[in-house]
Amino acid sequence: ASGNTFKIAKCRRDRLPQIKNSDASTARLSRVSTSMFDMTEQDVAEMVELPRVFLDSLGVGISIVEIETGCIRFANAECCRILGYPLEQLRRQHISFLDLTFPEDRESNRAQHEKLLAGEIDGYRMEKRYVRPDDSVVWGRVMVNPIRNADGRMKWFCAVVEDITATKILETQLEAAEKLAGLSTFNLIIATEDRRSDTGAAATDSLVEMLNGVHQEDRAGLEEAIRRAVAKRTGYTREYRVIDGNGPTRWVRGMGTCVYSPSDERLHLVGAAVDMTAPRREQAQDMPEPIRRMLDHVEMHWQQKTSIEQLAAQFGISPRAVYQYFSSSGISLGERIKQIRMQHARRMLSTPEPGATVMSIALRCGFGNPGHFAKEYRKVYGETPSESLRRASSPD
Repeated sequence: ASGNTFKIAKCRRDRLPQIKNSDASTARLSRVSTSMFDMTEQDVAEMVELPRVFLDSLGVGISIVEIETGCIRFANAECCRILGYPLEQLRRQHISFLDLTFPEDRESNRAQHEKLLAGEIDGYRMEKRYVRPDDSVVWGRVMVNPIRNADGRMKWFCAVVEDITATKILETQLEAAEKLAGLSTFNLIIATEDRRSDTGAAATDSLVEMLNGVHQEDRAGLEEAIRRAVAKRTGYTREYRVIDGNGPTRWVRGMGTCVYSPSDERLHLVGAAVDMTAPRREQAQDMPEPIRRMLDHVEMHWQQKTSIEQLAAQFGISPRAVYQYFSSSGISLGERIKQIRMQHARRMLSTPEPGATVMSIALRCGFGNPGHFAKEYRKVYGETPSESLRRASSPD
């Protein structure tokens, strides 16, 4: 009964050799061994139940599957929740993992399973759907690996299942939102732990493909922004033009963040691009002709020192009208001029001429205060002008 010690344990304790008091370490071992023999039936039951308690506490589903039949012999609490069946029913009815798989996903799952049985692969990962008893569908991210016996032969399969239904629902909602709001999302693999992608292509192919769709004049700037984000494990926001095949050029505002995924040991670039073509077109249509010519002049003569009063007089518009227009657009003319000069400074620091210094480039671009220039430059590009120049001048 619970609370009673085993008689055989008592006999074994009587057979223990006598321990000399001088041998302290051996005495401690004796006390540990004696306490083990004092375990009750309840203690033993708790030890037997401990692995199950541990597996049920995990936040992922775990199942053990027979090699020959594919029937599920064990499933922890989370796995039973995902599948919608209690373990007793899974075992009693000899339900296999293919029985629970959504019909459209069975063939791909069967193909991976046969490769594993044939020894062509060591394990596999896939996303698939399960059909519950109430006909509801659950998405799971599955990782399957074999369990081998002492001589190396496969005895069981262990499947780890993560419920990704909420993620799939969100992806579907985002796809619908994309069509309505001109929004596109992306999740690109940009680095791996010495691995190839499932298709055998290099992990950076998807990123290269995205960059190839960017307007040639904007591609280098976007690539540099992504490179900085990857190096610092941060994000970026940038406006650039994209080319849709033979279609028209579109302006988009791209936002991306670097995210490391421990599950596949890969670095992902996750983000979205919002179509800004219509707002830019509306802004251009609403722009007064004198303002348009003034901005064209600033773009071409960015090195010249000037004032709003001088520009207004040159293009036949009052300084008040200039202030009012740029105030309504959300950025002042002075800020716009600074942006243009900062872009040129970036270009000069990235492809420096022989003997170029941060000071000389700052002065050439109209920044008389090197400290202020360095602060503003870092705010925009995430690094100091010295770091940009040093990297560009490095022989590597």
